[in-house]
Amino acid sequence: MKQFNTFLLLILLSAFQINAQTLTESDEPTKKPKKDLDILDKLVLGGSFGAAFGDITFIDISPTVGYLVSDNFLLGIGGKYIYYKDNTPGYQFQTNIYAGSLFGQYYFLENFIAHTEYELMNRGFSRDPSRFELERINVHSVFVGGGYRGSLGGNSFVSLLVLFNLNDSEFSPYTNPQIRAGFGIGF
Repeated sequence: MKQFNTFLLLILLSAFQINAQTLTESDEPTKKPKKDLDILDKLVLGGSFGAAFGDITFIDISPTVGYLVSDNFLLGIGGKYIYYKDNTPGYQFQTNIYAGSLFGQYYFLENFIAHTEYELMNRGFSRDPSRFELERINVHSVFVGGGYRGSLGGNSFVSLLVLFNLNDSEFSPYTNPQIRAGFGIGF
């Protein structure tokens, strides 16, 4: 009987030993599942605002909406409204400027940005400033450049871009380079 008990004890202990060598689902090392982001998690709202008052009044409102195609690549659209009034003595000029743009940004080295953009702007233009006659024209601009993006915490950031207009013309309101400061808020 003593031999039987010893034999039974050895079988039970070996069963525990064999069981200890197999992995169950709960024992497997857990890999962090790649988080599936829904569309709101990939949206970035941003833009810029600018204003100047005096002999020249300038108000610029430029919202943007972007979509993170990947961790490093953002595609987006932007709108722009500018109110411009020049009250220089002897010269009165006022116009409303509207624009829309498509842009792409590639993020590299953590905080640096490569930026490309196409913009279509509709603006007032006076061929003869002494007559104060204003006609509406469309101006096409292609911007390339880069900049820096600094985190504000969470999904918020500020950015500073230096852009060059490759389609500069007499009708373009921009000077080269164009320096832009903006912000973004991700969801």
